[in-house]
Amino acid sequence: MDVFMAMKGRQSIRKFRKEAVPKDQILRMVEAATWAPTAGNSQNFRFIVVQDKETLARMRGIVDEILARLTGKDAPPDKPSSHNLFAYAPAAVCVVGTPFESATDKALREKDPERYKARRFQVNPGLQGISAGIAQFLVAAYALGYGTCWMTGPLLAKSELESTLLVKYPEELVAIIALGKPDSAPAKPPRKPPEELTTFR
Repeated sequence: MDVFMAMKGRQSIRKFRKEAVPKDQILRMVEAATWAPTAGNSQNFRFIVVQDKETLARMRGIVDEILARLTGKDAPPDKPSSHNLFAYAPAAVCVVGTPFESATDKALREKDPERYKARRFQVNPGLQGISAGIAQFLVAAYALGYGTCWMTGPLLAKSELESTLLVKYPEELVAIIALGKPDSAPAKPPRKPPEELTTFR
């Protein structure tokens, strides 16, 4: 598939068929993620692929419980939301990242702590690289005939999910990708024209 067709065709999918995603297909998506640009070629991410139904249900229960505590409302049974959708997909691909500190970061930490703190929050090259890897994973999944939904809603239960997935500091859970064969695709929302987003100087 042409790369521009894959990028244009990819969209967030929220309804999946029940069929499992083969391991070799997931590994191809992960390989595509490794081709993404990362600061210092750190490739500072890894993927925990959860396909076991009991584990998915346990993760959903954790998220639903914390959400109910925050909102005062129980999650409707068997109704996916922006927080627990991953549990309704054949696979939940949990993206785990490791912090990255560049030579620039180290120099700022030693010489200009205030600028260092701002850069870690606003620029965060490590997180940018992880995001690039996720984006390429999603495009590869679409090119292989799969649907995805990049999720951060479940991270309201970040520490509890990390404990369940045995993710330990300095690693951290940064996103969950719901993955499976699309059952239906909604109408794709419009995109801004490139002319509106571009300034030439």
